[in-house]
Amino acid sequence: MVSRISPHRRVSRGFTLIELLIVIAIVAMLATFAIPALEQARDRAESAKCLTNLRNIGVAVLSYVADNDNRFPIIETDPSNPVYEPSEEAGTMLTVLGEYGVTEQGLRCPSDLRTFNNFEKRGSSYEWRPLVDDELASSPLLFTRRGPRYPPSSRIRLVMDFEPVHAGRPNLLFADGRVRAK
Repeated sequence: MVSRISPHRRVSRGFTLIELLIVIAIVAMLATFAIPALEQARDRAESAKCLTNLRNIGVAVLSYVADNDNRFPIIETDPSNPVYEPSEEAGTMLTVLGEYGVTEQGLRCPSDLRTFNNFEKRGSSYEWRPLVDDELASSPLLFTRRGPRYPPSSRIRLVMDFEPVHAGRPNLLFADGRVRAK
């Protein structure tokens, strides 16, 4: 009996080493293009979360102002390095604005937690600007290099990131409740 090899029979073979190396190189090149895009998407998402946190702080501040004779709260930005005497009625953002809906989670900027982690150092990723402490919200008196001024609330930076963690820029909350990615 003579065995015949069928002419239609396929011989299966694996990938050659060169083919595997080419596929790996193509995948590596695609990954180098995709990683920066994914990092940018993550940074934009973190900035959006931070803006939401600032917007919620703004709502809490405006509610506080409405309940307290149209005056801004007195907030200690860094409890480890206090600005006010212990006898004054100052507190952290969490203690002063907590009853208006500000939570510990709402004081955490995701980008800050990943880089500087001011939340662990100061209890908040956001810096309260003490310029307006206990000032009238309708016409705060600010002392500047040019003397006392009554700027409009839309120009007063009330709260901002401690560090410029969003593509080298901070997110801002203005005294009128508006937020902005600078």
